[in-house]
Amino acid sequence: MPLVREALKGDYTVDREIARGGAARVFLAHDGEGTSVALKVLHPELAVSVTADRFLREISFLSKIEHPNIASLVDYGESDWLVYYVMSYVPGPTLRQHMERVRQLSIPDTLRIARDLLSALKYAHEMGIVHRDVKPENVVLSATGPVLMDFGIARAIAQSGQDRLTRSGFAVGTSTYMSPEQVSGAEDIDHRSDVYSLGCVLFECLAGRAPFVSSREELILSMHHQESPPAVTEFRKDAPEPLVGLIARALRKERSERWQTAAEMMEALET
Repeated sequence: MPLVREALKGDYTVDREIARGGAARVFLAHDGEGTSVALKVLHPELAVSVTADRFLREISFLSKIEHPNIASLVDYGESDWLVYYVMSYVPGPTLRQHMERVRQLSIPDTLRIARDLLSALKYAHEMGIVHRDVKPENVVLSATGPVLMDFGIARAIAQSGQDRLTRSGFAVGTSTYMSPEQVSGAEDIDHRSDVYSLGCVLFECLAGRAPFVSSREELILSMHHQESPPAVTEFRKDAPEPLVGLIARALRKERSERWQTAAEMMEALET
């Protein structure tokens, strides 16, 4: 942390580390006006596997996103070999932290989370932005509703890494929530991948476990690609059948068989 404080002094006052993900360390910091922000610094091994200028150029358009259920990008740059980006700070537990406490969410809470996250995905997808890493760790349960973090960051990493990223062994996405096309390494990842990942998240909200579970990551990836997920009702008898069907369709292996847009899935949820 001293290196981060030294590199960004004058721009940000770094308070403490608050999280560590697959791509970055996250610090609570304050800008020159004292506003709290989430300062995210790419891990060194990842920073050397991407082209910093291209990464920063790729994420620059994310500053145009304005939606109540999406964390805003407020700054980005490179300083003393540190590649960083700054997002609005959203206080509250992550969906992962909440599920660790309650295991299974109530039906109304699951519906509220589904509705708000679909609203966020609909907005971003219509702007041509795909998240690529929808998971409970990237959802903060704020006082005003769930907020999706790191929109577009995974794509920026993938686009700026190219061959160097492949050689580093970094995977864009998280195995538990990866769509089959992500597992197979398809180059044409589109918004339907986010629909699948959200289906995995909603399945876990109700069932208390992900659709595919194994201590071996390679088996999870294989199951996403080859095995049909169990029904939510195997783990949650009171799950309403329409909601079970909604999630099941989101988890279809073939993209053409899923909900084709977040808007379509959202409309089905409302009805």
